[in-house]
Amino acid sequence: MRAADKAWLSLAAGILAYELGAPEHELMSEGCDRYLEARPWLTRAVVAAVAGHLLNLTPRPVDPLHWLSALKRR
Repeated sequence: MRAADKAWLSLAAGILAYELGAPEHELMSEGCDRYLEARPWLTRAVVAAVAGHLLNLTPRPVDPLHWLSALKRR
């Protein structure tokens, strides 16, 4: 199993553990609902940026997550 595979499994396990033990009205999706009410465009932009990155829809020159990984490599 590669490092990225372990990271995805850890992320999924952490999300599942949080969602199962979350206080009432504090699911991650409910938090996102609050963010959408407070900052709708910013929330949508962040979700779109992450989805675009993960699905390889965002060209590298304009992908902010690619910029972050490129900074790390310097």
